[in-house]
Amino acid sequence: MTSLREEKKRATRQAMADAAARLVLDGGAEAATASGITAAVGVSPRTFHNYFSSVSDALLSFGTNVLAEFSKEVPTVFPNSSISEFFEQVTLDATENEGKELHSITSLFTIGEALENLSHTTEERQQFQVVSEQVLEAFHQRVPDKSRFEVAVILQACAGAAAVSMKEIHRRSQAEESLSAHAKHEIVRTAFAAVRAID
Repeated sequence: MTSLREEKKRATRQAMADAAARLVLDGGAEAATASGITAAVGVSPRTFHNYFSSVSDALLSFGTNVLAEFSKEVPTVFPNSSISEFFEQVTLDATENEGKELHSITSLFTIGEALENLSHTTEERQQFQVVSEQVLEAFHQRVPDKSRFEVAVILQACAGAAAVSMKEIHRRSQAEESLSAHAKHEIVRTAFAAVRAID
């Protein structure tokens, strides 16, 4: 049985990882600082460094947690959909809850560039890779006629379409006073239609 102390440590670690992700989502990669995270969570810098060696590791921990939850949903969500249809629907759903649902795969797409451009400790990177493999395997089981490599390529394309869609929605939302739900959906549909049109 998990002790209360261990549970509290896990909750503190999760809160700091979440704060790092929220800072990136709200202000870009440069907004995620150790001081910003500690202020958001209400802990000392020393506490932060007891859990993470850097902000990048906190972000990677967030990504690992999101992917772990996502991998559990893959077998049952939109069961009759292709991979691109799956991601299109997930992204459409995200436009309805933009900025509200932190622990979502679309949030992870949005902070993906920050994750790619930062260095991480070997331990955090390995944990992320293990969970990424679980996601790949979950999708491979949905389309067993394709190789794992083919599924990996499809996942990258769909993740890119989702990320570009959310960025475009964010850009247009800032440029215009309001962006209708229909306009957001059209952006997403156009992005995934482009992916499916690749020959």
